[in-house]
Amino acid sequence: ALCGAGNNGGDGIAAARLLFLKGLKVRAFLVGDYEKLTPDALEETRRLSECGVELERFDPADESQRAWVLGCDVVIDALFGVGLSRPIGAGTPFAAAVDWMNESRAAVVAADIASGVAADSGKVLGCAVQADASVAFAFAKAGQLLYPGTQNTGKLLVADIGITEASFAGELPEMRLTENE
Repeated sequence: ALCGAGNNGGDGIAAARLLFLKGLKVRAFLVGDYEKLTPDALEETRRLSECGVELERFDPADESQRAWVLGCDVVIDALFGVGLSRPIGAGTPFAAAVDWMNESRAAVVAADIASGVAADSGKVLGCAVQADASVAFAFAKAGQLLYPGTQNTGKLLVADIGITEASFAGELPEMRLTENE
């Protein structure tokens, strides 16, 4: 799992823990600063550590980390979620993590939305993960349905996490996806 310091990263850390508890061999890398971990991401880091798996600092120059990511069967993209509002800068550790995921033979699964895709417009902000699947939490995001973001989404799965229309306290999203069942 390649994780940012925000809540999306916390989702990736949680996924790594749950996969570990199912018996899979996992590693979780923090792309960013420990000091910037959100409370939720920090809690998930604590829970992962209790299982005996440490959140490792991502190092774009570490060839053993790169080899691990490139050789995985599945990679979790949990760098950025719906709050991304500026481009992923070229030459940054975040861009390196995106490159590694895109180069990997692994199936890449994005937590909520592919990192680098603007959730509201589908615009690619600098560079973006090319996910094989995206697990959108609660609702599909506009950026997963609009070009060019739809090309980075892969198979779109929507996971019910208990958020309902009533949760919006009278302010419903401007866009809504309807499906025939």
